[in-house]
Amino acid sequence: MLRKLGAPLLVLAGVAPIAAACHATRAGELEPRYVAVHNTLAAMGLAEVGPIQQGSLAEGRDARLRLDLGAQCTTIVAIGGPGVRDLDVALLDPDDKPVAHDTTTEPQATLRACPESAGRYTLVVKMAAGAGEFMAATWTGGAGAPPASGTAAPSALAAAGTGTCESPLLLGPGATTGNTRRGEAEQAGGCASSESKELVYKLDITRRQRVTIEVDPQFDSVLYVRKDECAEAESEVACNDDATAGSGKRGPSSRGSRIDEVFEPGTYYVFVDGYGSEAGPFRMNVQTADVPTLADACRQMRPLGSAKIAGTLTGAFDHAHASCGADAKGPDAIHRFDVGTRARVRITEHSADFTPALHVRKQCADEHSEIACADSALKSDEAVWSGLLDPGTYTLFADSADKDARGSYTIDTELGPEAGSGVRGDSCGDATVISLNEKNVEGDTFLAKDDIAGKCGGQGAPDVVYRFELTRRSRVTAQIPSQEGNHVFVLTRSCADRSAELACGPVIDEMLAPGVYYLGVDGAAADALGRFAFNFLARDVTGQESACRSVPTLVDGKTVTASTAGAGDRFTTSCGGREDSQSSPDRVHKFVLGSRARVRLLLSTPAWDGVLAVRKSCMDAPGSSAGGTRLEAACNNDFQDSHHAKIEATLDAGTYWVVVDGHQAKNEGAYTLEYRVLK
Repeated sequence: MLRKLGAPLLVLAGVAPIAAACHATRAGELEPRYVAVHNTLAAMGLAEVGPIQQGSLAEGRDARLRLDLGAQCTTIVAIGGPGVRDLDVALLDPDDKPVAHDTTTEPQATLRACPESAGRYTLVVKMAAGAGEFMAATWTGGAGAPPASGTAAPSALAAAGTGTCESPLLLGPGATTGNTRRGEAEQAGGCASSESKELVYKLDITRRQRVTIEVDPQFDSVLYVRKDECAEAESEVACNDDATAGSGKRGPSSRGSRIDEVFEPGTYYVFVDGYGSEAGPFRMNVQTADVPTLADACRQMRPLGSAKIAGTLTGAFDHAHASCGADAKGPDAIHRFDVGTRARVRITEHSADFTPALHVRKQCADEHSEIACADSALKSDEAVWSGLLDPGTYTLFADSADKDARGSYTIDTELGPEAGSGVRGDSCGDATVISLNEKNVEGDTFLAKDDIAGKCGGQGAPDVVYRFELTRRSRVTAQIPSQEGNHVFVLTRSCADRSAELACGPVIDEMLAPGVYYLGVDGAAADALGRFAFNFLARDVTGQESACRSVPTLVDGKTVTASTAGAGDRFTTSCGGREDSQSSPDRVHKFVLGSRARVRLLLSTPAWDGVLAVRKSCMDAPGSSAGGTRLEAACNNDFQDSHHAKIEATLDAGTYWVVVDGHQAKNEGAYTLEYRVLK
């Protein structure tokens, strides 16, 4: 059976479109391979002539197709459909003498001939192995003498692949269509579960390019790319499961897939797969753009001034990586800034669209000249670096820790004198007063002078000083959860007297008597400066001392009934919620073990949310962490519900203290506590 198609198929991948063929649904399954062949030959300078001819053959049968050829070079490609294992073609001249034939054993065949005279030629298509449909088309043009009999056009053969790793379809810039139902279920991507069929395309990248591949499917697609080794999962370089694609009547679909990567020169294999067992037709669009070299980008970098500037990473390339920000593999923008004299410098990158990361180099194109890198700050949408820089010209990369970062950013560059210019709270006489429960104290040493130093560091570094007064014996803790530079605390009784130093380090945890104290925040080194935030807490321990002097003892097998109402808040627990939110009153009990044993404690608080903790020491101790939670042997908040708590643990011989507390604030009232030693 033989039939002709009146016009070529629609070409969608980088060549001029031509009218679409009207053909049966089954024949449409061959379209992606035909499109790939057409694109390849068109790129070689050939033009399609005559109708596409299509037929169906049983194994061992052949079809004779009449071709009117001119005296010019001609390329003929025949493509077999599903079920075809070996398709042979031969060209006969007007006298039925052989002109050329292919010698391959593939489900597609190609030959090239350059007739010396025009006339009616015959193309013989033979189904050497298998059975099914085929398509045949003719192209003319192209330079060169006629090849020897049996020579095939390699790129056309590649284009006419079957969509597997052994025979991939050729892919280039532009749009194409396909249907994964005609593929094989042999591969799977690393970003999604897939047991469905996939189509494999081959994409050759000859120079460093940014490649964007979008799949708009009629099923839930998975898109992944491997480099060099098609069948090796370890060679995967990109994978995407869900991306918004298409528009349709119901709006954009998240069933599509999208990959946007910078690829180095090489051979890449693009897999259009389905999530789970899904499969079906799709449209795929490929766009490429040359990526400028780092040297080119460095020559075009924007200068930074003293004012804040704005920019965007949308459309930018990943020129350089860094030592922070997960290697800063996102796209980046390059800026130049000059330092006239040795100065303090602070650079802030802000973005609400991506996670910022900035890095500074002495030489733009030299990765080994990096002198600064930052990917965090006090604010989550900022990256800040601050330090000292010598005179010279520097390169700043506004970068990101997000590989797919897009959107706008701002850069703010601040310069200050090397010795500082002074700030509020810069000295002992100008110390800033803080209260005894300052949960978040913020400061900045960027322009501060060097006034104090501790035994643990701070010599030559900028610092600021705080003052507080205790009226009762208290446990004082301070720690820095976020900062721009590396700071330390210096705690003293007399700010100007270094011999009065009580503690020095990144954390303060001390029992202090009533009196006036000074807490300095100092740079750990001369170039450690910038903003900081620290938590400060002075907890009155006189109530804890009083509670621990007369503690009732629990008796094995006995149940105690008591109440925490009005008892006062003396203890914190590790399971009672955020420490700075714990303010419920508490009671303390104790038990003594003569030998190692397993004990069980059951707390019932019918009208409130209770917490049960077992401590190794009644009193908090400095260095045991804020609130003394490291002194705990066990802690439980909810057992079955919020009105019960249970601890069952094996403990060594010794004395233990049991704290009955409320969860966070305003939880108090009557309770029962049962203590048992388990045999």
